[in-house]
Amino acid sequence: MFMKRNTLHYVAFDIETCPLPQESYSKQQHARLAKEMHLRRKREPDVVEEAIIQQKAASLHPLLGWIVCISVQRAVDNPFQPNPPHSYLAPTPDDERDMLERFWHDVQQFVDRRERICWITFNGKRFDVPFLLARTLHHGLAPVQCDLLDTYPYNQYPHCDLSKLFEGINLGLADLCALLNVSNPKEYGDGNQVQHMLETEGIEAVRRYCEADVEATMQCFARLLPLLPPACQPRG
Repeated sequence: MFMKRNTLHYVAFDIETCPLPQESYSKQQHARLAKEMHLRRKREPDVVEEAIIQQKAASLHPLLGWIVCISVQRAVDNPFQPNPPHSYLAPTPDDERDMLERFWHDVQQFVDRRERICWITFNGKRFDVPFLLARTLHHGLAPVQCDLLDTYPYNQYPHCDLSKLFEGINLGLADLCALLNVSNPKEYGDGNQVQHMLETEGIEAVRRYCEADVEATMQCFARLLPLLPPACQPRG
């Protein structure tokens, strides 16, 4: 019992998203898309292709996009020795609800066993978790009350968002990997290419890309562990 109580599960988490088909958009969705595209044009004035702006705008808003893939990777007590990643897939918008049910069911098993978890993301507090919550609620599902939902920006436990360690610096996951000598997950693609991957290579290409991201996130976390608070450290 003593060993179980002190076990710490490190769980890296990432999602990939795609735009919903515009032919299904409501009046409100079209209005939101117009606003998001206006904001994106201001942020990226050098991007002139309307289709690229539109795809980015729709992929990053939960009213306009859906979750294609959720990937997780777990390590027990030692983030340098993780298990292989596991993914939940929704090749079409119609598959999203079932995928979310499977994900939350598995999270509930951890909660029921009172497992101690340190969730690890990169920009998860700002994007992945709010998007996940919004799409979960859209389908009438109840998210599990768990520590992943802790999005307070200044806590690194129980949800460690690595991007918050470098607040004020324009540092993406690929940049952090280069800084820490971790293999670049963007060799498998880019978040802006998820829709193209899905359409041309299928859901397995999206899975490979998302799993590469969680593996890189776990590796970066392991190298940054000495900088993190005692709650993030494994206990003997």
